[in-house]
Amino acid sequence: MQPHRAEAVAAELEATREDALAAGEADDQETLSELHLEWQGRLRRLLAAQPGAAAELRTLLGELEPQGATGPAITQHASASGQARIYQAGRDQHNAER
Repeated sequence: MQPHRAEAVAAELEATREDALAAGEADDQETLSELHLEWQGRLRRLLAAQPGAAAELRTLLGELEPQGATGPAITQHASASGQARIYQAGRDQHNAER
């Protein structure tokens, strides 16, 4: 890999974290999307250049995953009649309607 870049990458991750937190507080979806795409591209290029890193990344992600977690299992059922409204989300939901 590139251990000599570890400090610089850590600083970039921290800056991205701060940007993401600020964008989240401001509900700035465009910035969040840009940050997501930026790091997605970086990881894709890293894995293309160093295919062996994929196994290391899977191992690391497996260690970070909560024990027994197999991913979200969400089941939602709803029915409405008349002028009723139903809002469902598998995770975060913003509703600006009042």
